[in-house]
Amino acid sequence: MSLKNIFTILLTFLFFTNIAAQDSTYVKSKTKAKEKAWYIPDYVKMQFAGNLGLLSVGAGYEVINNVLYSELLYGFVPKSISNAENIHLISIKNTFPIFTKQIGDFTLSPIAGFTTSVETGNNSFLTLPDKYPKGYYFPSAIHFTLFAGTQVHKEFKNQKIFKGADLYVEVGTVETYLFFALSTKEVTFNDVFSSAIGINFYF
Repeated sequence: MSLKNIFTILLTFLFFTNIAAQDSTYVKSKTKAKEKAWYIPDYVKMQFAGNLGLLSVGAGYEVINNVLYSELLYGFVPKSISNAENIHLISIKNTFPIFTKQIGDFTLSPIAGFTTSVETGNNSFLTLPDKYPKGYYFPSAIHFTLFAGTQVHKEFKNQKIFKGADLYVEVGTVETYLFFALSTKEVTFNDVFSSAIGINFYF
């Protein structure tokens, strides 16, 4: 089965499982907030690692209530860590809470999703440089990341600035890493997965 088919099946499974498993009694207070302009984000995000940069920051939207959250992020890896030039990443991250479970004042959610990232620096290319024969390399500036993890949400009592926050941890991999792990013996699954930790603050 091709990676494209696996990816399609995964997304379909996540979407329909999410709809079936949602706790209808759970509604975050942020969804009850006064209607605002469509372009104003629902929350801001900061993430450490996870194939989106050493540190990535951005804003997110609850596209489908408790089903899909999408974010636009900027990630950065300094030259001292990349051992190349500074790396700049622009990413669109999509997260699906599998289900929600209320535990006291906290809400626990297993999560999964995918990210599309574009490297905007000089470390990769969208079109093959002239020095390479046609078809010698695939474009290296765009990558897809698959991830899964756990998220904990807490509503704030004092909501003057932020209404609540998520703290999450994830494990993920880039599609090219996964391809090499599946197609070669030199790369193992232990080599291709990395972890991330992040926080969302809701308006």
